[in-house]
Amino acid sequence: MIGRLRGVIAEKTPPQVVIDVGGVGYEVNIPLSTFTELPDEGEPVVLRIYTHSREGAIQLFGFLTESERAAFTLL
Repeated sequence: MIGRLRGVIAEKTPPQVVIDVGGVGYEVNIPLSTFTELPDEGEPVVLRIYTHSREGAIQLFGFLTESERAAFTLL
C-alpha cells in the first residue's frame, strides 16, 4: 500500500494531480479542497495517500492533511 508520496507536481487539473517521484508519475485523485491548496506545477509537495485496489485496478486518493484522509476512509 502507498501511504504517502513526496515529489514534484508534474500536472494538476481537477480532480487529479500527477506527482513525479524519482521519474515516475503517480496519478492521484484529489478533492477540490486539496486542489486549491496545492502549490504550482514544478513545486514540491507531500500528499497522504489512500490506496484503493480492486479487480485489477489501483486508484490513489491524495490529501494534504491526515484529517481529510481519515474522513475519506470513514465514508
